[in-house]
Amino acid sequence: MIEIETDLLVVGSGAAGLTAALTASASGLKTLVIEKTDYIGGTTALSGGVMWIPNNHLMAKSGLDDSTEKAMDYLRNTVGNRVAEDRLLSFVENAPEMLRKMTEEGWLEVEMFEGFPDYRAEVKGGAEEGRSVEPKVFVGRMLRGIFASLRSRKFSSSIVGTMTELRRLAVIKTSFLVAMKSWRVLWRAVSGKLFRSRYVSSGRALVAWLTYSARRQGVKFELGHRLLELIEEGGRVVGATVESRGLVKKIRVREGIILAAGGFEHNKDMRARYLGKNAATDRSSGSPGNEGDAIASARKVDAALDLMDEAWWAPTFMVPEAGPQIVIFERGKPGQIVVDRNGDRFANEAQPYNDFVKAMFDSLVFDGEMTSCYMIFDQTFRDRYPLANMLPGVTPEKYILSGFLKRESTLEALAARIGVDAGRLMKTVLRFNQMAISGKDHDFGRGDFAFDRFSGDPVATPNSCLAPLDRKPFYAIELFAGDLGTKGGLLTDRFARVLREDGSSIPGLYAVGNCSSSVMGNFYPGAGGTIGPAMTFGYVAAKHLANARDLV
Repeated sequence: MIEIETDLLVVGSGAAGLTAALTASASGLKTLVIEKTDYIGGTTALSGGVMWIPNNHLMAKSGLDDSTEKAMDYLRNTVGNRVAEDRLLSFVENAPEMLRKMTEEGWLEVEMFEGFPDYRAEVKGGAEEGRSVEPKVFVGRMLRGIFASLRSRKFSSSIVGTMTELRRLAVIKTSFLVAMKSWRVLWRAVSGKLFRSRYVSSGRALVAWLTYSARRQGVKFELGHRLLELIEEGGRVVGATVESRGLVKKIRVREGIILAAGGFEHNKDMRARYLGKNAATDRSSGSPGNEGDAIASARKVDAALDLMDEAWWAPTFMVPEAGPQIVIFERGKPGQIVVDRNGDRFANEAQPYNDFVKAMFDSLVFDGEMTSCYMIFDQTFRDRYPLANMLPGVTPEKYILSGFLKRESTLEALAARIGVDAGRLMKTVLRFNQMAISGKDHDFGRGDFAFDRFSGDPVATPNSCLAPLDRKPFYAIELFAGDLGTKGGLLTDRFARVLREDGSSIPGLYAVGNCSSSVMGNFYPGAGGTIGPAMTFGYVAAKHLANARDLV
């Protein structure tokens, strides 16, 4: 058996693991990152790459008021007592410090996600803007040979831009001002085709920045290495056994291990055990390597678990060839509704995606089985807004032929096509159209909340989220309860140390990201509510481990 020795072993190469590795290496620790798959980035690389960082330094520069106290008020009023107060405080205090450190060192370049509110901005302590931060576009050639090892989505677009820029593109056909502001995105698309420029944005950009910085800092990477088990001696974790292409290796650590290997969203058995009716793995947008390896390994050394019945839920289309695609801002655009199998609306379509899926859970379970629902829209919506990899006004015939996108000249025919009562659907659309014209959704309050309006079309009046469905043909796409990844896992303390069932910490073992139980409990605070805490506790864990070494 091959034996390797290092100061710190980081298991997983998403934002949590990369932040931990970068912080530890900068503190003088010899650091090794192992990644189960052949690609760097985990679920982070498949995401928008946004980080939720309250009281960050960009807010102060922009004149936006925030504080530790306000952020804690918000989390107390949303997360509540589901998570230990000292963990919440550790996140709120360390998150801005982490982001400032990363940017001041030149490890990461970021900008504010323009105009993005907290998901419950109306709650005491909520913010209308500023807490969501995103990476700047990264020039791929800086990574040289390792660029090919960055994880990417199945569907690759030539459109490269920050989330702020891509949100503008969503209303480019309705706003001349927005179109003028989108020249950078269009130029990147053109130069990518003409000059083979390799720009990356969103989650891939975040991973690229962190990988580039970590390699320059001396962090070593080993891809295709799967964690098998942890090695414990005298109650302390001192190493791990890993497997790479049939070869078993033992990695011994002088200081500790930080688990950052993602959740269990692609483990059918674990999903069936913990998530019940939401056991389908094909509707998850998480990295395909996330099968709960870190959680299973830590359980063998008496690690405690929490929040195992939870995930970062998101309504999801199953797009032919591309696979699961989460539906976020599209649900806020005017000219569409979502109906159940009876043809009735059941929730505010524009609400945050995690909340919308929970409304699906409450409304779409029939005879003990979870069912799907349908997004219904008209030709005006199709002409104006992008949807499911379709540009505005461009409807690929392959989507019609495959049945993914259903199109009919009347609502009655569309109802028959999707198995919904035509009379109920007609009644639903008639009522919605009347409310849209008045500008007030009396049934579910769509457009009443800050996040709704952010998702809407700013040129639509009197309500940016409402418009009648009245121009044929009419369309339907089936919408499922999906997820970005699971959020339950190893229970940790304010330093990200893994805890035993009796509440004591396991020396030498830390967990961050989705293999740990989320500091956000059952709640989703805002855009980046997964990655922000993941990076923060990666930073906290590495600092704590480095400081513990210095005290010996």
